[in-house]
Amino acid sequence: MILDKQPLPDDAVPLEAPPSYDTVGSSSRTTANEGYPPDKSPRIGRATAGLSSHPSSPSSPVSPALKSATSSTSFSNEKGKGRANWKFKFTESPEARREREIRKTILDLLRDIIQEHLSNSPAAVGILESCAAACHQNSVSFSSILQDKSIENRTPLYWAIVKRLPDAHRDVEDHQGPDLLSALLSYASPLSQATITELRLACLATSDQTLFHRLRQSPEFAPVSGVNQMLLGVTMSPDDISVEDLPGDGGGFAVDFVIPQFNKRMTVAREIVLEFIARSRMWSLVFFVASEPQGRGFFPPEPRDRNHNGDPPVGSWCIRLSLLETSPPTFVDSRLVISAPNPEGPVSPASPPPPSPKSAVSGFRLPSKTPKKKEVSEVSIRLTSRDQLQAARNGSPGKSIVLPLETSASGATLQYGNSPFIGADEKLRARFEARLERPPDDGADCVIC
Repeated sequence: MILDKQPLPDDAVPLEAPPSYDTVGSSSRTTANEGYPPDKSPRIGRATAGLSSHPSSPSSPVSPALKSATSSTSFSNEKGKGRANWKFKFTESPEARREREIRKTILDLLRDIIQEHLSNSPAAVGILESCAAACHQNSVSFSSILQDKSIENRTPLYWAIVKRLPDAHRDVEDHQGPDLLSALLSYASPLSQATITELRLACLATSDQTLFHRLRQSPEFAPVSGVNQMLLGVTMSPDDISVEDLPGDGGGFAVDFVIPQFNKRMTVAREIVLEFIARSRMWSLVFFVASEPQGRGFFPPEPRDRNHNGDPPVGSWCIRLSLLETSPPTFVDSRLVISAPNPEGPVSPASPPPPSPKSAVSGFRLPSKTPKKKEVSEVSIRLTSRDQLQAARNGSPGKSIVLPLETSASGATLQYGNSPFIGADEKLRARFEARLERPPDDGADCVIC
């Protein structure tokens, strides 16, 4: 005779217990995946395809990269890990988990295309389009992903510049295509101030003046004040800057400037900022009208042109040379040269007619009794220091060179509306020459030999 077994008081599993959840889930997943062909596409292609699939749908193919991200949120049966994963499972919403998975997959893709040096590859631009579409469909900010310091504590935009081939590189034409950096910038807009700093540091790390100048022509990278917008207009070309490295062991370089509406901008906006990269340093050359004392950190090359505090007189037109960002300190021996655009100079319509051609000097009509003066063809301002220039950082103001324009005998004429050094197109053309070495003690005027 067979007797039915009576359940023991401590037996937690009934005789007719249903199958466990893990058994049912495993069986259903096995049935759903039977016959599904393995994905043999490349890693980038598989990850891109996985962006549009939902991890909770058993019938949708999921890329290996996305599976890896999803598996990190699943329950764990390993001893000692179940409690932490149970807590994480119930504290993270499905939307948050989905966003985290998409972000991780896109960051992996960005790292791949940048690391593999696909700067001008159409495939890289196509991958960015897929990433942007996936973010749009799932309400994820693609701009924030691109501006996140997620790759070795730097943004993808930083690495795109560092890995980018310079425009003058011989391989650029052979592999010319849609520029990856341009595509990244278009998707990253609007840029935060921290991202703009990252872009500046990347240009400095590669000494890419051409790219830096092109970026500065974008209002988002280098915002233009409302006053300058009114003065320059929407069709006016921005400041033109051209940098040339000079031969020799002194670290010499020259910079040519073309500054539109110079006199009006100095009179109304009271400041013109020029920035460029030369000799692995980022420089700032600023024309400004002195207002308040500039404070410590400025060298007075000519103390007689300064007040008792060592600052330029209030209201004087000045020039300031300084280093920016993480530029290393350096000595500098330099000068600013401004040449007259026309040897004969402009003729003022309000001036009386000259009694003879001999009375015209540098464009000014002088009375006949005034002695003839020697014609001045250029303004030359020496910018030197016995100490090293230092960029401002960590709360320190740094050290710069500040000098009034009237230090030069003809520099004060730049303040006049009919200055012979301002062209008929109201543009100032100047050349800055420098050597990165300690100035000589002989007081020689020659800077670039």
